[in-house]
Amino acid sequence: MIKFNCSECGQSYRVSDEYAGKRVRCKGCSQINTIPQAENETVGNGDSLAAYNNLLKELSKAEKNTPALEIEP
Repeated sequence: MIKFNCSECGQSYRVSDEYAGKRVRCKGCSQINTIPQAENETVGNGDSLAAYNNLLKELSKAEKNTPALEIEP
């Protein structure tokens, strides 16, 4: 979801990512605005969501390759 404001009156809008780069007319003041590109979503200390998902995949692979512990009585 892309959030942006009209460059003339400041009216706020939320549109789907598929509209990035399209030109739209503000309902408040009729100013033509170009919808900005979608920003990366962030998690935690600014890490990108994609980086977080890649980390989870790597951890999952590591768990599968880790030998089971055998506890002696």
